[in-house]
Amino acid sequence: MDNKNKRRLRGFYEFSKKYPTQRGAVYAIGESKRTKKRERRNKILLTCCALALAAAVFVLFLFFRDLSRKPIPDEPKDEKAEVVSADNIGKLKVLCIENGILGDENDLSKKLENAKKNGFNAIMLDFKDEDGGVLFPCASENYNGKNLISQSVIEQIKGEGFAVLARIYCFCDSYAPQRTGAYVYADDKLTEPWFDAPSALSGKVWLNPADSRAQNYILTVIEEAADFGADCIYLQSVEFPASKENPPVFTENDASLSRNFILLNFIEKAVEKSGKCPVILGFSFEGIEGDGERWGGTLFDSAAAACSPEIPDSENYAKYVGDMWKVLNDRAKNNFSTLNCIPTVKDRPENRQFYSELNENGAQSYIIIP
Repeated sequence: MDNKNKRRLRGFYEFSKKYPTQRGAVYAIGESKRTKKRERRNKILLTCCALALAAAVFVLFLFFRDLSRKPIPDEPKDEKAEVVSADNIGKLKVLCIENGILGDENDLSKKLENAKKNGFNAIMLDFKDEDGGVLFPCASENYNGKNLISQSVIEQIKGEGFAVLARIYCFCDSYAPQRTGAYVYADDKLTEPWFDAPSALSGKVWLNPADSRAQNYILTVIEEAADFGADCIYLQSVEFPASKENPPVFTENDASLSRNFILLNFIEKAVEKSGKCPVILGFSFEGIEGDGERWGGTLFDSAAAACSPEIPDSENYAKYVGDMWKVLNDRAKNNFSTLNCIPTVKDRPENRQFYSELNENGAQSYIIIP
């Protein structure tokens, strides 16, 4: 019987690190302390790594849990103003700002902030004033740089979400007649320029609405204002000057002069020149019914997208404006072209509630002037 143990036995040499004993393998003399320290250090590092990994997993769990509960953020609001068109022009609430503050960016910012708080969505600037000065860079020889409307001003206003209205005084102009030769005359021979008041009272000459040179000049300014960045054109002084004491002369035969036709035809050309910018026609309150001398009739219905008669003062002004808004817009519904009426309203700075009172009394749109 072969009692030989066929199990493969492992040999131990003097270089072996461990030796078998009844209590298990032990380290060789000289190696035991150092090896135990290394193993203990490794166990500690392994434990720390496990704890760090667990902490990281826990933090990630909390992060994704909070992320899943976080509401989806709203789309950032576009601060750009809504494009003004004939369809939405009846929603305009316009504040006219005097050009004198445009040179100070901080003053303009404060004005715009206050306008936004009061519900305005458009700002009106004088692109051509009642003296005839053109106040934005253009090809006009009448551009004088006074109270300059720069591209940075336009960008600042639009950047705050406002549309820009360019107010252009048309035939009330004491500069252009001298350059164009399109005078209003004081005599039938068309030799002496007419003045709207005595020289002692600072009387001024006017552009002649019946002269094509005057019309072409104004149409050029309108076109350049639209190209410069205006969103809407507000035409002022589209009228013939009138005086009972010193009647003006426009042509060699004023008896055959059709004033209403001339002005309506001019407005039609202005709308064409303004391109995508809608036109608002401003006039005094008397222009609603018309006047033979100034308009040759009424301009309440024209090619303009909206008319803007100036509402005269009254005891309860805000209520009167609200009532007139309803009356005039109901009447405009019967027009062929001008289907919106946006009243021009004189500001009441002493009444801090004036704008809210306008809204409360039914005025859904208006243009506030100083």
